[in-house]
Amino acid sequence: MVAGAVMVAGVCGLLSPVTVSAQMDLRQAAGVPLPAAELPAGSVSVRVVRGSFANNLVGETVVFLVDGQERRVVTDAAGRAQIDGLAPGTRLRAVATVDDERLESQEVTIGSSGIRFILVATDAGAEAAPPVAAVPGSVIIGPDSRIVIDYSNELLNVYYVVQVLNQGPAPVDLGGPLVITLPTEARSATLMEGATPQATVSGTRVTVRSPFAPGRTDVNVAFTLPYNGDTAHLEQHWPTDVQPFAVFALKTGEMDLVSAQLQGKQTGVQQGQTLVMGRTPAMASGETLVLAVTGLPHRSTWPRNVALGLAGAICLAGFWGAFGPGARRQAA
Repeated sequence: MVAGAVMVAGVCGLLSPVTVSAQMDLRQAAGVPLPAAELPAGSVSVRVVRGSFANNLVGETVVFLVDGQERRVVTDAAGRAQIDGLAPGTRLRAVATVDDERLESQEVTIGSSGIRFILVATDAGAEAAPPVAAVPGSVIIGPDSRIVIDYSNELLNVYYVVQVLNQGPAPVDLGGPLVITLPTEARSATLMEGATPQATVSGTRVTVRSPFAPGRTDVNVAFTLPYNGDTAHLEQHWPTDVQPFAVFALKTGEMDLVSAQLQGKQTGVQQGQTLVMGRTPAMASGETLVLAVTGLPHRSTWPRNVALGLAGAICLAGFWGAFGPGARRQAA
């Protein structure tokens, strides 16, 4: 599953749903790619601050790693460094070093909108903010979640990139953990890199402890889904409200996604990989996503069935020879 996970990491370049407000600790948003409607597609802006928006860092060098190639830009009077004209599919992350402190963004894949980052250096002179008490509330599963399905090494691998969103300004206590029960057929479930330390997996049960900080909590899970014939079935029950999100299948042969719930299904190519993709509808807590993965490679069962039939016939003939009428007459 490791090779598949590397490929999925490229497919799931996500734009975070986190919004930044004066009430939020900036460290929650540091390094997270944010959609920027005010920027043209292919533009990326990085703002470097120390501790808060009141302390823009001017004259700092931001290193943009564009498909692995460095491009250096110095921050302006507003603490911003920007590059433009990046092609869709370009992979990028940004790095700055402030007083020997390395600040680094998440990697993002350029899509159809501009992107902005905030890099936040530690303000050593500021007093530590007192912890904010958790309040009763709820969370949702956000629109930048993903399900990615990949057939490789004769296994059907399923990857959940679930972004649990707390849309309020304070930590939220659900009164217990958030439990996501994977499909009954799921095997070898494990947390992937980037998953919150609040999450644990036992069998098909993914448990995420409260409280949930403002913004997103990542719950990234991988498992294999056994199947018979050329079709696998996936049914995912949701423990909380779900906003519409994307489902991808990395297409192999005749592989396809079939579900009455999928909207806008299409086939396309991203980073050289053919994909089948669609979006789920919004779902309320307690609803179930039902989909089938069809056209999967499989071995024909008729040779095994013929062999089993012949073996049964041979055993029956031997039994008849040992205990049938002829054997009884010989004994007499």
